[in-house]
Amino acid sequence: MKQLFFILLLMGNFAFSMHAQQTATIIADEKIMMLDSTKSCCASCYCNLISVGGKYYFNTLGNTRTILANNGFIMDQEAFEYQVRLYNLPKIFYFQQLGSLTNNNYASVTGFGVKEDIRWNVFKNSNFILTPYVELGGGYYKLNIAKGVTSSSISSVLTSTVENYSIDNFVFSGDIGIDLGIGFNVDDKRFSIIANGGYITNYPAEWRLAGSLAFKEKVNLGSPYAGVTLRLEMDCASCGTKTCK
Repeated sequence: MKQLFFILLLMGNFAFSMHAQQTATIIADEKIMMLDSTKSCCASCYCNLISVGGKYYFNTLGNTRTILANNGFIMDQEAFEYQVRLYNLPKIFYFQQLGSLTNNNYASVTGFGVKEDIRWNVFKNSNFILTPYVELGGGYYKLNIAKGVTSSSISSVLTSTVENYSIDNFVFSGDIGIDLGIGFNVDDKRFSIIANGGYITNYPAEWRLAGSLAFKEKVNLGSPYAGVTLRLEMDCASCGTKTCK
């Protein structure tokens, strides 16, 4: 009887040890699964498919406008910038500041280039968007000047003597701002409407003629701005992202 009791006791201890080991293995597996789940794609993780937007500059190129006005060329104080971003590539922008035909004179400024930003999402994993940002960019800006244009008809150009000049330079710019908007989930996509505002400035660069003759007058983009962005995103599984931001 003692031997049988001893054998049963050993078998019980062995069974208890096996059960404890299996329990520990299951717990460990569950912890690994929990850790892996934090690395896997989640429903609130999205990446950019396409973003389009525009900015309205309230009072830009002030020094250039003053010089032009003193010489009979009137240019608007407001300007527009149109932007598009595909996936996570840098934004491509087009800048336009128009003028008014005055006393046969006309002037405008156009530009294009790329921009990239650093953003800080205040509310993560939320449809509400509040995001301060810093944006850096570089672009080519051209001041277009025309003299002798008598009217806004092409025939007036063909029948008169028109002088046309362009002064240009490459410009590095930077701005700070904030995004405020809301997103809507539709299946595996997310559509966001975002308003933004901030202030742009740039590294001083002289207007140049023929690419080398620099003038003392500089490109000064400094201006407050307001804008809007429409963004279409897809979930992280579709774009191959493994982590949730």
